[in-house]
Amino acid sequence: MTGKEIPFSLDRSDGRSLARQLVDGLRTAIIDGYYLAGDILPSYRELAPALGVSEIVTKAAFKQLGEEGFVVARPRIGTIVRNRAERQWRGHVVLVQPEGDDNYLQTIVAGSVRDAMIDAGYLFSQVCVKTAERGGEDFAHLDAVLSRSADLVIAVYNRPVTFAHLAKKGVPYAAFGGVAKKPKGAVGLTRIDYYMAVPDFAAECERIGAKKVVEVYWSDQMSHTTQALETAGIAVERLHVEGDVSRGRLEAVRRGGFEVFARLVRERRLEKDAVYFMADDYLASGALMALACAGLRSPEDVRIAAWGNIGISNIYSREVSRMEMDPSWAGKQVAAAALEYLTSGIYPSATIGPQWIAGETLGGAKDDEQEDDRQ
Repeated sequence: MTGKEIPFSLDRSDGRSLARQLVDGLRTAIIDGYYLAGDILPSYRELAPALGVSEIVTKAAFKQLGEEGFVVARPRIGTIVRNRAERQWRGHVVLVQPEGDDNYLQTIVAGSVRDAMIDAGYLFSQVCVKTAERGGEDFAHLDAVLSRSADLVIAVYNRPVTFAHLAKKGVPYAAFGGVAKKPKGAVGLTRIDYYMAVPDFAAECERIGAKKVVEVYWSDQMSHTTQALETAGIAVERLHVEGDVSRGRLEAVRRGGFEVFARLVRERRLEKDAVYFMADDYLASGALMALACAGLRSPEDVRIAAWGNIGISNIYSREVSRMEMDPSWAGKQVAAAALEYLTSGIYPSATIGPQWIAGETLGGAKDDEQEDDRQ
């Protein structure tokens, strides 16, 4: 707090209400420079006994001054005098993400949330929690940002250590990612169900009579189709792809997909009656390139499906059958939930995920229609 004495008193014989007198007194003190930008005013609890009024009066006065743009309330800090020459922010939203900026979904979601928050008048900070030298997570940057106070923190992906850190600091936070349930201390959760489209994929495989699906993946965090497919009576074989990440993770994944399928072609191990599901955009890009180099077509020579994010869809002569996520739409859902919390105090939790796009590379409906047209 400023430690300054209150430069005015209230007069019960004045025709103005006590709340109006308090608003006028504080406003004049700010305009005249008695209270400077950045000063922390006495709390409404301190002002009430000092001026001989109820807390209802002091709360109403602070609310009015906030609406006029003279002060802003900051959790855990107090009521601060604003610099009215600068842009006035309604509050502060922080997005916390794991280390690494090569995750497309994460990048687009963050951009969508940032744009929505700034458009709504909120200061926005984006923090990357890096791995500490001795292991664990380094929260130094996050803690420095939170020292300015935050109205809401959005924690990206399932990071229990980050959730626990935010809960311990008493910061209001919401989780976004593949989290089974709302973390302890969180105000809400926007959950990603990566498997949302798997039942539709299983139904498509069953419809075309596939006896086996080969799921090609590079990370165990990717979509697992096994349970839904086996429930439909379709066997699953999982094929792990490894790559040299010295030139970047994305390059390693794309090259790994190319090399795996080039080897399958070379060894004549591609099964025409199987479905090959690439559980990553970049993996699918390399695999499709290998098939094109070998002169193979889909679905005539090999049936393929893939995971896809709108914005980096795989380029192929036919529309690829895929589980498709819309990162921009996902970011807008997170932003809408955050704004609802900031205005009402309620964070509307929801579950989002990919949708199944039938495409043409499984020999699905579009191919059937094209065959009918030729006849």
